[in-house]
Order: sequence, then structure tokens, then C-alpha cells
Amino acid sequence: MSKVLYVRGFNDKLHQTLDDQAKKEGISPASILENAFEEWLKNKQNIPTRHFLVLYADDESLQNFMKKVSDLNEGWFNVTLGPESHAGVKYLKKHGWYDATLSPYAQGIKNPEKYSSKVFDNVRKVSANKQTCVIGFMTEDIAHHHSVEKASKIEGMYDSKNVGGVMFCPYDMRKISNFNFINMFEIFEKHERVFVLKNNEINEIIINKTNCAKLFL
Repeated sequence: MSKVLYVRGFNDKLHQTLDDQAKKEGISPASILENAFEEWLKNKQNIPTRHFLVLYADDESLQNFMKKVSDLNEGWFNVTLGPESHAGVKYLKKHGWYDATLSPYAQGIKNPEKYSSKVFDNVRKVSANKQTCVIGFMTEDIAHHHSVEKASKIEGMYDSKNVGGVMFCPYDMRKISNFNFINMFEIFEKHERVFVLKNNEINEIIINKTNCAKLFL
């Protein structure tokens, strides 16, 4: 049974445009509005992906960060991934985080692109329709054992998977000794925001492009 819907702010000009378009397509204005609403609702149900880079240089700073995140996101579906020997993975699993890493890790990570794709698919599967927070140490491990360039490529792969929710990617700067600044800058660009941990502090790095003339202003 159809009902009358009153929409505040829907002016005469917009109403006329809707009527004209409906006549052109040979359908009712209500059908256009219904399709538009269904598309809007579908987009609202798609959880956006927030992808953050976290740089640290000591275990205490990382643990403080993980504790803060765990305390703040109560009620979320919390996921970790990475080598089981990593102190961060151990800490999070101990505190009830779901480990989405696929076994055997040591064998799979030899082909990081193929393995990472499967792990990200698994994260998307287990977190479907859930408000999800991920703290992943896999790309840090890839940067350490393969290259920062390869880790950067895989960071981009995560975004293409449309997992949704919040993804934190911690990198231990003590382990990444074989990188050049250009490669590290590419890592920065793959993330929405960049943070540096110092003891109990979280500091944000904001990178803006500029030109030489502005250096003298």
C-alpha cells in the first residue's frame, strides 16, 4: 500500500525537474525516488576503510598504544594479523583479539603478494557487517624481510579489498634499515594519516606539498 511522503526542502523547481525526468524515462517520480533511496542506503551500509600508519621505535610505546586502542574500542570486532612470534600479535591475542593470519605463515609469506591477498580476504570475510578495528604487523614484517617497496605495494592492496573499518599498520623503525626515503614516502602516501609513538604520546605527522618560494614566506 502506497503512502504520501512529505519531504522538507524539496522545492518546486526540484519537483518539476523530477517530473520532467520521469516523463522522459516513462516511469513514475516515485520510482526514481525509490531507486535513489535504495542506492543511498546501499552506500551507507558499506563501511568505509580508514587506513593509518603508526611508526614506533620501542616496545613500550607500542604496548601503550595497543592498550589505548583496546580500551577505546570496546564493542568493536578486533582483529590482528602477522607472525605469531611478534610481541604485538601476542599481546593482542592475549587480550581477546581475533587472529586472522593464515597458517602456515612462514611458508606463505615467502610469496607476500599472493599470501597477503588471501589474508586480507580472510579479514573481510570474518569482519563482514561488523564495526572492525585491525592492528596488523604483516606489512611491517614484509618490509623487514623483503623490502619497503613491496610492503608499500601490499598496503595499496589492502585498500582495494574494501575491508572497511579502521586499520592500523605499525612499523618498527629499528627493523627497517634497508630503506631509502623515497620508498618510505610511498608508505606514507598509502595511508590516510601517519602517527609516531613516543613513550605514552601519539604524535601526528602532517605532510603538505609546497614550493621553494614558500620557504621564504
